[in-house]
Amino acid sequence: MKTSATIAILLLLIASISQAADLAQQVDRLAKPYIDSETVVGMSIGIIQGDKTVVRGYGKLSADDSRVPDGRTIYEIGSISKVFTGLLLADAVVEGRVSLVTPVEELLPAGFSMRRRDEVAPIRLWHLSTHTSGLPRLPDNLKAADPNPYAEYTSENMAEFLAQYQPRKKPGENMEYSNLGTALLGMLLAADQKTDYATLLQTRIATPLQLDETQIVLSAKQQNRLASPHVDGGAPGRTWDFDVFAGAGGIRSDVDDLLKFAQAQLDPPAGKLGVAIDLAWRIQQQPLDANDFAMGLGWHVAHDGSTRWHSGQTGGYHSSIFVSRKLDAAVVVLANTATGEVDVLAEQLMRMVAGVDEKPREFAKLVEVSPEKMERLTGKYQLAPGAVFTVSVQGNKLLVGLTGQSMLRVYPRSETEWFYKVVDATLTFQVDKSGRGVSVELFQNGVRRTAQRMGKNE
Repeated sequence: MKTSATIAILLLLIASISQAADLAQQVDRLAKPYIDSETVVGMSIGIIQGDKTVVRGYGKLSADDSRVPDGRTIYEIGSISKVFTGLLLADAVVEGRVSLVTPVEELLPAGFSMRRRDEVAPIRLWHLSTHTSGLPRLPDNLKAADPNPYAEYTSENMAEFLAQYQPRKKPGENMEYSNLGTALLGMLLAADQKTDYATLLQTRIATPLQLDETQIVLSAKQQNRLASPHVDGGAPGRTWDFDVFAGAGGIRSDVDDLLKFAQAQLDPPAGKLGVAIDLAWRIQQQPLDANDFAMGLGWHVAHDGSTRWHSGQTGGYHSSIFVSRKLDAAVVVLANTATGEVDVLAEQLMRMVAGVDEKPREFAKLVEVSPEKMERLTGKYQLAPGAVFTVSVQGNKLLVGLTGQSMLRVYPRSETEWFYKVVDATLTFQVDKSGRGVSVELFQNGVRRTAQRMGKNE
């Protein structure tokens, strides 16, 4: 009897390993084209499907570090932070500190004030978490063009903006995605407990769920596991630091931690935190427009009515998480490349988990242009006074930057015609007999503008 039981257990274990291996192969098949096409430099993927968990890594940490990312590689997760802030609101409600309908004005710290669109209708906490507050996406005193836009935006800056901002819509009148609204929510919840957002995140969510790598500020050891950031096209990007906007996009994490977080959504732990998870999961706002998604607290609700999801992007990373209690499944994709293509992959993986026969994507094949020929296009081209294109070569990549903007990779349709992936724009070079660029034409939004090569000393 003992021998038979042991054999049965062994067979179940072998079957489980085989199923996980099959799942890993399916993930590899869908992920590989994103690396082969250089759409993504490196990424880590985590899948939960019932009792199976698979973690896979692809690509490399950076152009100078060929190590393959894994489940412990850390990334900026951007706006997935909003899901954590929504859970912090639910936690405060369960603890009895606030209610979903508590007016924001009641929690404003000293020195803050807000104008109302309607005296009868204040902004309430749940409005901030469901993007129905009437607050704009970003405050107009934020230097959004800065390579690290949120680092120096403080609570004083937020107070200055809120004091003068006149809402155009009543709370609850429409859905307008607002980083500002979630940032304000995170600040208010932390201030109510006389702490900062990073500490509140640790004490109320990360520590109870054993999310050891989920932080606002990384330790030195964690910093060594942070994948290098890249913009769409593979050029170097920037890490982003956050002050008062931390609750909207400041969290860093890894796939192993986010799978733990996803598992807690699928099977909430006993106690008040589990109650808070269910509260945040519950639909709190139905769509107000055909293009809207229903909302939990921080969570978007997919059109199937059951899957919760969110994505995030910073100056060099993109992240996506999908969780379905109906399927008992979750998908996490973290990439060190700021491209929305990551969301497409995450959706593919979620459909695969749901049983759909997903086909690997086919990316357009690029014309091969030698680095020597690309070098002949390098230089500076003046589009207008104060607006200069800088063209350079990095390895086998042609990079173009306009004054005050990041260097972005462009892709060849021919030796002289190149296109961006991050925006719908084309650059066409005019060359002399030696192949040296003499001008470049920008075609964007139906308009053609020509930039002339500048002299060697300019």
